[in-house]
Amino acid sequence: MQTLEDNDSQLILVQQNLRTLPLELVKRHGEHVELLDLSHNCLKDLSWLAEFEQLRHLVLDNNRLHEAQIRTLTQPLPQLEVLMLNKNEFSDLPSTMRLIRRLFPNLQYLSLHGNPICPDGLELQPFSGYLRYDYDYYSNYIAQSLSKLKFLDHGLVQRTYQYESFPIASYGKPLIKTTSF
Repeated sequence: MQTLEDNDSQLILVQQNLRTLPLELVKRHGEHVELLDLSHNCLKDLSWLAEFEQLRHLVLDNNRLHEAQIRTLTQPLPQLEVLMLNKNEFSDLPSTMRLIRRLFPNLQYLSLHGNPICPDGLELQPFSGYLRYDYDYYSNYIAQSLSKLKFLDHGLVQRTYQYESFPIASYGKPLIKTTSF
């Protein structure tokens, strides 16, 4: 297992077939790690994340995560600024945003490419064509949910429309008000 020195602010454990982070690594690195990359693993439990008090950047790409795994984190991480959740299995936009808003209240950068909830048009998720909303709706919904967010996926957050509700009007178009924030 590849880990970095105790005094390093980065811990990178990519492709280690981890289901959770071993307790000895949490104890050894939890107090000082600012960037944690656990991409390409099989994480099922995230409860240990609360021990990473200095964590600013979290990369959990390609872990087959969905809303249930995020719920294992019961304590918010207000210091987290960057969250990468690309190529996972998040499928319920309102539920995912409620969890992220509660657990990561000061998030400034979020990326969800390749998840079923993200109609990104980048061909990362073959099912995104079946979504009943478009990328503008998705990005505005997230922007409203996360007031401190500055970057989403691949660009600056633009808060231009206020959507009345998540349900979709006829012909698959979201209901919108054209008033700016």
